[in-house]
Amino acid sequence: RIQRLSCPEPEELYSEIKKNSYDILFFAGHSLSEADQRDGTVLLKPDTPVPIDPLIDSLRISSKSGLKLAIFNSCDGLGLADTLLSNAKIPSVLVFREPVPDEVARKFLQCFLEEFSSGKPLFLSVREARNRLRFLEFRAENPLPSASWLPIVCQNSSQPEIFLQLPEAAKPIP
Repeated sequence: RIQRLSCPEPEELYSEIKKNSYDILFFAGHSLSEADQRDGTVLLKPDTPVPIDPLIDSLRISSKSGLKLAIFNSCDGLGLADTLLSNAKIPSVLVFREPVPDEVARKFLQCFLEEFSSGKPLFLSVREARNRLRFLEFRAENPLPSASWLPIVCQNSSQPEIFLQLPEAAKPIP
């Protein structure tokens, strides 16, 4: 089941996460981490920062109900990752270490989803997607140095590596 929320109110997001069981939470937008990388903020709406802390209870419930991966396709996510792993107990979190150009975020997501949906494990999928970002670093026009170093997986060490389990009907035909 896919549920799309566009610029939700914090209460709406909290309620949706708490009442429904998801395998993956995906956020695309803007975020930032505190200076000590211990906490983070997301912008659910333009110019409306929301600390991640008020969402922790619903995310912890979702994690107990099967949430395996949170993807934050947004800038400066290390503080989010720390909070989500330690307080919400989400097994794996995928973030960007620093501010990320939109082109890099889009390309990474495309490459990552191609790899992950093919049945590869999470870490291999991220590594392959990062390798594909290297071409952006060395292109002649508008190079994006260090693009391949921005995405990072943070994982709870007690959790097994994640594989995407596609239903039989959704699996690609060889």
